[in-house]
Parts: sequence; structure tokens; C-alpha cells
Amino acid sequence: MVDNETENSTYSYDYDYEEELIPSAKVQFWTYLMFGIPSLFCTIYLLYHLTFKRRLRRQLQNHVVMILLFLCLIILVIDNSFLLDGLRMGHGNSFPFSTNVCLLWWFIDYGFYGAIQVFLTWASFERHILVFYRRQFLRPRRKIFYTHYCPLIIISIYLIGFYVGVILFPPCENIFYSNDLGCGLYPCYQDIPWTNTWDYFLNGILCNILEAFFTISLVFRTIWRKCISTRYFHWKKYRKMIIQLFSISILSLSINFPQALITFVQTQPNMSHFGSTVAPYFFYLTTYVVLFLPIVCFVSLPELWPQKFFFYQRRQGAVAPMIIAA
Repeated sequence: MVDNETENSTYSYDYDYEEELIPSAKVQFWTYLMFGIPSLFCTIYLLYHLTFKRRLRRQLQNHVVMILLFLCLIILVIDNSFLLDGLRMGHGNSFPFSTNVCLLWWFIDYGFYGAIQVFLTWASFERHILVFYRRQFLRPRRKIFYTHYCPLIIISIYLIGFYVGVILFPPCENIFYSNDLGCGLYPCYQDIPWTNTWDYFLNGILCNILEAFFTISLVFRTIWRKCISTRYFHWKKYRKMIIQLFSISILSLSINFPQALITFVQTQPNMSHFGSTVAPYFFYLTTYVVLFLPIVCFVSLPELWPQKFFFYQRRQGAVAPMIIAA
């Protein structure tokens, strides 16, 4: 043991073991970098327009999208930068080792990824209110605070309190490895059965199941109202909102649900080898939820597409009447 720090009941070790990554560190570095750069520019572009354009900022369905984009921005700027630096170095990072940096890394890596899943679950539920129960729950306007803003505030307080408690003030001793990618295997709270179950089952598997249920039910209710029911349904008004949620949910559930399920089962007695062959690949793909989420949001918001390019394309294909002089 080279370095031993007792601040905040943590320990750090320096060792010569080289962690084997699947896929290789070189593949992960270049793929994350290749998709991370356009994702970062797309995130900044969307946040700018959603924040400073009053018409878009006042639309309730965009508020969860803004929160998701903000979380993606922090992950791309801090978490992915640390990760790319570690993949490039092979052992540890190029900056001096510090337990405070490791705690920040863990807080973003676990807390912000978990927050994205919880907010996606709320977004899939809230879409039912925005599409089918707007008149009952959002009118008069004073109901908007209790129906829309209050849940976002409660979810934010819960997520900050939970991950600050289990990562920054854990009921155990965190162990950091200065030469390992990500400062070690995981925070110590995952060795405690009730906190690990709470995180992976409640914030992970249960949220994935609820997100899938709310999203699928929203699609079926929309099809029923549009094609079968005799009641009038304003499809064009809610079309972008529904397609946006469906696209983001497919991206999230196809990667997060199998990864969370495998990790949860592995923590159970005598199940540590469950899915061991595919688990590293799902863990690698988890980052792509953050990398592709801003792109999916951009595609689902055509009003934010660069107008000059599309205006030029429309002019090229325009057909005008020909005037012939007598």
C-alpha cells in the first residue's frame, strides 16, 4: 500500500494489476470520442434554444427534456472526460490522484445516470397527463405547480439526498485504487444489501418496468383514440410529444433494463456469475444512452433544425411557373 488517507473514512491503494476491459480500451476510447463530440455540441445547442426561446421554454413537455439534457451535459463534460483520460492512459488518470475527485466521479457516474432513468420514468407518466388529462390536472393554471413542478422538485430532492448520502457520506468505508479506471470497482454502499437493492431495484429495474408500461400504454391509448374511438383526438398537436418519448424510451430500455437486471441478479447469493459474458458489453453500451439521447431529442424537435440548410434545399426543389413573353 503506497498511499493511505483516512479522510471521510476512505482508503486508497496503489497496485500493479491491469484491468481487462471488454471491448478493449482503444475501442472504447475512439468510439466514445467519436460520438461524444457531436453529442456535446447537440446538447449545448438544444439547451440554448430550449432555455432562451420563450415559446419553447413555456411548453411543459420540454421541462423534463431540459433536465435530461442538463444531466447529459454534466456527464459528457466531467464523467466522459475522466473516462476518456483513463482509457487513454491505461493506468489511472493523467491528473494527480485525489479521493475528492474520485467521489465527484462516482457521484456523477452513479447519481446522474440513475437520475436520468428516474426522470425518464416520470416523463413517460406525465405524458399521459399532458395528452389525455390536461383539462382535469392543468386547468386552472394554479394546478400546474402541484401537477408539474412539484413532482420535479420532489424527485430532484430525493435523488440528491440519496446519492449524496450513499456516496459522499456512506455508512461504510470507500476503497479507492489510484491505478484503476474509475478509482476502483464501485462505491462501498453497493456491498450493503439494502442500499444496493434500493438503488438497483427501485432506481433501476422498477423504473425501467414503469417506463416501459407507461410508454407502451401511451402508444396504445393514442392508437385507440385516433383510429378506433369516436371521440375527437388532436393527433397533430401531440404527435411530436409521443414520438419523442417513444424514441427515447426505446433507446433507454434496450440498454439500461438488461444491464440493471443482470447487475441486480449478480448481487444475489450464488448468482455472481449470472450473465458474466454479456454484462461487460451492456456496461459499455450504457454510455451510449447519454451519447444518443441529445441526438434523439434533436431529431424529434424539427423546429430547432437549422433553417438555412433546409430552406436552401426547399428552394432548390421548388417549382415555379414559367412566364413566356409574347
